[in-house]
Amino acid sequence: MLTYSKYPFAISLDEYVKSNLGYKISLESLMENERIVRITKKRLEEGITKKISPLKNGDSTEDEVLSFYLALGGIKTTNSIIALNLFANAEANRASTFIANEDEETLISLAKSLGVIIEKRPIKIPWIRTKQGNVRYRTLQYSVRLDSYLRISVNGQESKFRLVNSFLMNGNVYLDESLLKDFLEIAIITKIKSFANNIEINNEELKELGNNITRYLKIAENKIPTGEKTDYNSFPPCMKAIKKEIDNGSNINHEKLLLYISFLISIGVDEDEISNVLESSLGISNNLSKRITNSFLGMENLNPYRCDVMKKKNLCPMDCGAKHPILAYKRNVESKKRSNN
Repeated sequence: MLTYSKYPFAISLDEYVKSNLGYKISLESLMENERIVRITKKRLEEGITKKISPLKNGDSTEDEVLSFYLALGGIKTTNSIIALNLFANAEANRASTFIANEDEETLISLAKSLGVIIEKRPIKIPWIRTKQGNVRYRTLQYSVRLDSYLRISVNGQESKFRLVNSFLMNGNVYLDESLLKDFLEIAIITKIKSFANNIEINNEELKELGNNITRYLKIAENKIPTGEKTDYNSFPPCMKAIKKEIDNGSNINHEKLLLYISFLISIGVDEDEISNVLESSLGISNNLSKRITNSFLGMENLNPYRCDVMKKKNLCPMDCGAKHPILAYKRNVESKKRSNN
């Protein structure tokens, strides 16, 4: 049985809310639901930084479907092909864990929801000849029309999807169960990208998600471990010095503060933590610090200085041997992990 909690892309948002909620809902209005927004951010963060979306998003099918489409809306605001590719692949990876254990009926239903008609049409073909001259046969249980196969398989990079490596007869491409499951993963990626291209959103209303996506992309680019608490002991000397000033309530200058905030964003520190730093160091309200944090998150080119620049500006209290504060932090975290294993 096809379940939308596993495969939210198998039904459009409009179809889902019409049949399950009984009224129309927009992505913009979902931004008022703090719980769905929180689930969506987690889905995006893990999808972009870990390359597989969480197997469980929320507590219900509604949570799964709404967070999936809100995530797509957030990606649309960024116009980032990289973010869309990472998210689509992460969702396909998530789906593959469910596909692996599905029965035949569900696989065929899933294919249909993706716009592909799969028919049960088993054939037995000669596959290889052994050294002893015996012929071994391979059973291909399913068929798909050639035009449908080409439309999907063109998005697959593996050689197994090339037509030259497929069995073609009477306008049909034949697949065994293993290849069918792999084919469905490619079909899922294609479907998700199609949804994203056609989705209509108000960029301003979903800007908060877009800003977070920019941060997640930066974390992925820097290859910083996520899902763990910030390891302050692994901060490079320059960032430890600035943090100490902030913790002591010193009147820190704006250049140092911006440098510290850009470092925190680059290593994936939680937005609430960044907001707290701004609130305490600038003496501003919580609401204002959150708005400023959101603005920072949306800046693609916000990065700490390189170490050589830090030294020229007398912001480097000790040479730690790195070329960039982010690389120093990553090195220290990885070194600590190795020593603990």
